[in-house]
Parts: sequence; structure tokens; C-alpha cells
Amino acid sequence: MAEILDPILTKDLAEAKAALARHGIVIIRYVETDLEPAMMTEVKNSISSSPGVLREMDEDEFDKLMEGLRKAAMKSSKDLVRLHTRLLAQLGTEHVEDLVKELDGINTLFTWKRVSKAIDPVNRRLVKAGFDEIHLSGAEALSDAFALELNEKWPVAFGRFKDLARDAAKKFAVPPTKTPPTKKAPPKKRTRSSKKR
Repeated sequence: MAEILDPILTKDLAEAKAALARHGIVIIRYVETDLEPAMMTEVKNSISSSPGVLREMDEDEFDKLMEGLRKAAMKSSKDLVRLHTRLLAQLGTEHVEDLVKELDGINTLFTWKRVSKAIDPVNRRLVKAGFDEIHLSGAEALSDAFALELNEKWPVAFGRFKDLARDAAKKFAVPPTKTPPTKKAPPKKRTRSSKKR
């Protein structure tokens, strides 16, 4: 790639890719450390707001429910971390043309809308047990620092990288050349077999 692209574009693209990866890693770390505790805080609020349902459960049932909710929150958080890690790994490809096609999909998954879907498995368990669903109000529910990374720093870094990646991909787009028509070989003359006498 460096041999074909302008040196300045190559440098800018590498810097933009590194910056985007840094912001992605920070987001992953916040998801890893803060998403599950945020969900469990809301779980406790949901349970405490339904004392009637809670009274009908014995201690073992309650412990089993909380353990299941905790495991669901933990698994959902880890699944999101794995997804984000795989997406960031795609940035390392040297095939810029292929990467450009994937960028919008990658960006969609680094949004609060996608992160907030991590509560779905927890909500299914809560509703089944008779409690209300939980809701995370926004990225700030994890932390202000996470909200800053996800809602402000990532979009800016992504926009810059996307523009540069598109410019680089255009450099690789070679217009199709017309292939000259191949000359057809003259048809072989058929030899007549000697007549039978």
C-alpha cells in the first residue's frame, strides 16, 4: 500500500487508524468493567420496586434468581467485548478497499443503541420472574468518561479515518481496461478421405 499511495496520505491514514483503535480499546475497557455493574444496579432497583413479587419468593429462589441475572449480565458484557475486539481487529487489514465496505457496519456496532442491547438477556429473566424490565438511560449510566468516548471521541475519530480510507481506496480503483479481441484461428480444412474403389 505504501508504494502506491501518496506518503502523506499513507501517514495520515496510519495515524487515523491508530487513533480510532485507541478510542475503540478505551470503549471496550469501559464495557468490560462498567456495563455489568450498571445493569445489576438497575436490576436491584427493579426488584425493590416490586415488593409483592419479592415476598412470594423464598430465600433460595431469590438467590437463584440473582445468580442467574448476574451470570446473564456478565455473559452479555463479555459477548459485547468480544464483538468489539473482533471489529477492531478488522482495522488491521491491509486491503483498504475491502475495509471501506465494512466501515459503516463497524461504526453501527460502536453506538449506545448497540451497547444498550446487552440488557436484553437480563430483561428476559426479570420479566419471566415477574419483575419489570430495566433500562439504561444512556452511556452516562456507565460513566461520563464512557459517554465522552462513545458519543464524542469515537465518532470524530471514525469520521476522519473513514474519509482517509475512502481516499486511499480510490487510489486502488483501477478502471477496467478493454482487452483486445483475440484473433480466431482459421478453421481447419477438412481432408476428404480417399474414395473407395
